Amino acid sequence: MMKRIVIVTVCLAAAVGVGAREYLGDFEQYTTGVQKFLQRASDGIEANPIPVALAIGTFLLTVVYHKAKGKSLRESVEVAATRVTVVNMPSKGEADNAVVQRAKARAMRTQLIADQIGLENRSRKLPEAVVKAEQDSCYTEKALADAKRQMAEKQKAHDEATAKLEALRKEKALGEAELAEIDVELKKLAEVV
Repeated sequence: MMKRIVIVTVCLAAAVGVGAREYLGDFEQYTTGVQKFLQRASDGIEANPIPVALAIGTFLLTVVYHKAKGKSLRESVEVAATRVTVVNMPSKGEADNAVVQRAKARAMRTQLIADQIGLENRSRKLPEAVVKAEQDSCYTEKALADAKRQMAEKQKAHDEATAKLEALRKEKALGEAELAEIDVELKKLAEVV
């Protein structure tokens, strides 16, 4: 096993070396991106070392705990990394026995029947709900039309009242101006007499 890992590592390193030599520009671009990512990660760890240390410590403590409970190192690391229970699935060669297959079929049939009944009950109520929704839509459409008509009437009344107010203000201003002129003329006549 160890020989295979060493051989794969050597082959991978050789492939990376050949690729780096052949595609030097692309390789430099990718290494620059990786360096920036590693620098940001390093800065983040330096800025907040406690959460990183806590995470690593928790991971190692979980591995040691599961190893102490008798699991292999692989299983301990897997549980610590995924935080899920690993369930062994039966292989393709192991078929469920007839009792389990019948139980699964009965459970599926029962669930399908329950779903069918629920859908049928809902389907029975839908025509009434559609008719009621259509009626509500008609009533609200009529109310909206009435409100628009009333709004138009009120807008017209408002416009008429505003026009009348403007006319009265102009008439008042003209009357006051005329009264002022009459007053001036009366004062001139009083001086003459």
